[in-house]
Amino acid sequence: DELLKQPQYAPYRVEEQVAVIYAGTNGYVDGIDLADVKRYEAELVEFLQQKHSSVLTDIREKQKLSDDVKANLVSALDEFKSIFK
Repeated sequence: DELLKQPQYAPYRVEEQVAVIYAGTNGYVDGIDLADVKRYEAELVEFLQQKHSSVLTDIREKQKLSDDVKANLVSALDEFKSIFK
């Protein structure tokens, strides 16, 4: 439920929402304290924008999570999981 809450005047773009929801529904948020979920979400979006913008572009342009897009997203999420503290 926390993942679906967005900043009031700065909503996430659709491709960012897709990435965040994918992370939440595929176990990437498991084990994170509820108090840290909003920070996780914000830092994940920033991480994707800065280091994996091609994943966000692919989600936006292809408008679906094809196998190659999903593989790139999973790779980015795994990388973020290893650095999020």
